[in-house]
Amino acid sequence: MKKIILTLFVCLSCIMVANAEYPHVVDTLPKRIVNGLEIIPVKKTYEWGGVFWDFRVSDFEKCFQRFKNKCRGEINYALNSSEVDKAIYDWQDKFWEIYPPEMKALKDFDLKLFIDNDGRVFAVEFSMPDEAFQKLEGLPENMLKNFYRNLIKQECTVFKELDFHVLNSNKDFDSPKYTTIWLKKGVYDMFGTFNPFRERMIKEKEARMKSQEEEQ
Repeated sequence: MKKIILTLFVCLSCIMVANAEYPHVVDTLPKRIVNGLEIIPVKKTYEWGGVFWDFRVSDFEKCFQRFKNKCRGEINYALNSSEVDKAIYDWQDKFWEIYPPEMKALKDFDLKLFIDNDGRVFAVEFSMPDEAFQKLEGLPENMLKNFYRNLIKQECTVFKELDFHVLNSNKDFDSPKYTTIWLKKGVYDMFGTFNPFRERMIKEKEARMKSQEEEQ
């Protein structure tokens, strides 16, 4: 059964990558208010007929003004302890608990969280197919607005222990001050808060650390 689930997950990932690389037209539309939240929507129309949306709050760029260095970093999981990794993953799982049920029911309603090195979510990007986007106005009043406000209140203190490494090692940047985490709705629909890849990574790291301790 696990092999079947993993196969489906790989197929889903391939489809997502294929869609991202498929020729498409991008239209940045004027800002508007959707379910109480003022956003700037970006419409992506693919040659095969699919329509997808990305949007951010209208003052998204202001969220980055406090950073002298605008280079995005990446969590170097290879340097983390298993306890730190588990704390990060457990924190990610908690986001699914604050998803309003009506939004959790939308297909592929994905989030991209921007997190500073203090572990605070300071900005959010939403991504979804046209079917989900068209249903946002039909949600209870201000649900999207309140959900966004709830997201940017979240923080995880374990991030203070991390060093974000630069994604592009060919460029001479200062130490990155923020990173991103994706919350993929398709993965949640398939696995819930259990992700076999995550669990395997933690177990492998624990085994390596135990082996190193025994050698010492």
